[in-house]
Amino acid sequence: MAGRKKPQAQARQNNRRGRVDDFLVRGGRVRDGVQKILSSQQADKMTVEEARRLAAQIKRKGPLAIGALFDRLFDKDPLSQRLAIMLLTEIDDPFVFSKARQLLKRPNLPEKVRVALLTIEALNKSSPLSGSLPEDASELSLDALLQFTDDFWQYMEAEEISTMWLENFVGESPQERLLMLELLMKSAHARLLGVARLEIALAAPEIMRFLAEKLGDFRSSQAARLLEILLDHPDSAIRRAAACSLNRWNERNPSGASDADDAASAVHFYHAQMATDEWEGQYSLVYAVRSADGQIKFFVTLLDRWDRGIVDCWGCVRYSEQEYDKMLESMAADLADLRQRDIAKHTALTLLTKAMELNAQRKHPLPLEFCVWLHLFENEQFEPDPKVPKFGEDCDICHKPLETGPRRAPWVFGNMVVCNRCCDRTLHCPNCSEQTSLAECLLRCDPGNRHVIKCPGCSHSLEMPT
Repeated sequence: MAGRKKPQAQARQNNRRGRVDDFLVRGGRVRDGVQKILSSQQADKMTVEEARRLAAQIKRKGPLAIGALFDRLFDKDPLSQRLAIMLLTEIDDPFVFSKARQLLKRPNLPEKVRVALLTIEALNKSSPLSGSLPEDASELSLDALLQFTDDFWQYMEAEEISTMWLENFVGESPQERLLMLELLMKSAHARLLGVARLEIALAAPEIMRFLAEKLGDFRSSQAARLLEILLDHPDSAIRRAAACSLNRWNERNPSGASDADDAASAVHFYHAQMATDEWEGQYSLVYAVRSADGQIKFFVTLLDRWDRGIVDCWGCVRYSEQEYDKMLESMAADLADLRQRDIAKHTALTLLTKAMELNAQRKHPLPLEFCVWLHLFENEQFEPDPKVPKFGEDCDICHKPLETGPRRAPWVFGNMVVCNRCCDRTLHCPNCSEQTSLAECLLRCDPGNRHVIKCPGCSHSLEMPT
């Protein structure tokens, strides 16, 4: 009887049970493995690159591993929940959104978990809600929201919050952004002041009025500096609201001393490096600071000294010294054809200040990405470096301000800078009767006498045009 086969239906049933059991065992192993990995991590000390690597590692393990992160949202330990939120917002996978939607349908879901799920929906790039305020948020109790946001913002760096706002919400209408701001600013958390700075740069009137009234509730001295900016706004109602808020802030902080939030967010200069393109009149500047926790924040900005000032910017937070050094090595390889060197703090600050002044003179708005990092150095006191060249020079021929349009940069001839309009001027040589451009003649000018140029055809001396 041992060789007798089982009925076909029973065999199918047992095979199916075996497959289900195997799946459950395998799923349990995957989740346990992820939980062990997470238990060894400290959310408040993890760098950005470490978080991204860990998120990618968990994503490769599949939906079961991602599900283990959602389990952490129900953990009573706030650090454990922060770690799960941070990793879930980094995992670019549609499963994250579908799982969040599934959990939000649960009855009697803890409200703190519900807020976390809505935050993940709004921040995860795979979510169709990314960049907008979920409708479910209107049903949240204020106490639960404030409790969660205080925990969440306490973990995130101010620059991360500002970048999140820039990438996900700036594209929305002012009315939509105002709704979100009213929700977030109720906590008056100092790390939200970067968002306020971005909105001041965008200058939507209804948001400016809201900030002029609200910033007086913040304790940080950064709020007072932003209110001082609003005191110069052309709208009289905004100026009055800013003046009232600033009086309220001064009453709460009679000594004007920095509060605990300012002390926690204090940074110290760490390193600066510059790559120079002399012909294009551009500098790629790295400016790094060290936070109170020993980690490094830095930004990289492109400066144009002819016309545009601050052109572009990007940055990162929570880098270790080793990660920062690797980033510099990578940049050095990318800019190998340019002159690169470490520079002193006062040299870097002189370059940044001159570039910002040029933006104001030429009425080029500062890039919003640069506004995210501006607070890292704007209050530093320094002696200007006299070796830094002038920003915003005039053409040495027509004496009009240089312009760097999409066509090309101005021409540099020794210690002369000539605009494209002048370089294209046609000259007539009386000796050989040939016509040529001023640029061709300048290429053959006498280095000892900048007012003497020569015909490229016959080398006859020509007068510099006026």
